[in-house]
Amino acid sequence: MTLVEHRTTGWMNGGAARTLLAATFAAYLATQQIAAAAPVEAGKGVDVAITAFKDVCLRSAPSFAAASAKAKRYGIKKLLTFGNAAMGMTDDKSLSVQIEPNRECAVTSPNRSNPALHAQFLRAISEFADKTPQANKAGTPFPGMVKGHRFVFQHDRKGGEAYVMLSLEK
Repeated sequence: MTLVEHRTTGWMNGGAARTLLAATFAAYLATQQIAAAAPVEAGKGVDVAITAFKDVCLRSAPSFAAASAKAKRYGIKKLLTFGNAAMGMTDDKSLSVQIEPNRECAVTSPNRSNPALHAQFLRAISEFADKTPQANKAGTPFPGMVKGHRFVFQHDRKGGEAYVMLSLEK
């Protein structure tokens, strides 16, 4: 049993925990290539990666059917497909998106030194989810409901910024 599976026993099944771990690892690998890129800010002081997560992932949940089209608004021109999943990044490698319809959506960016990013992530989720634990710390997954569907959310800061939402529905 992995550490993620052990910590999430009771509110997430092992398969979902493994998928979250795989998504986080994929985001980690993707951000290793873009870690040197300069941070990019969106309007109103909200990081562009969080704005993209809100638009691409949260607004297209639970199916993520519109996520690919929304990713293009952020400079992601082409998504490569891997089975059901798709991944793409901007030309300058400052932002990447990973989408698996009806399963998961993640946005990654280089490391940011901004300590307010996790609070921005939680605020973005709270606009769509039934409840968001405001005391949650980066790296700790937490469950939430979006449009009547159960998801687990995580902001992983290791090797870059990864904003992940994973469906707990079968």
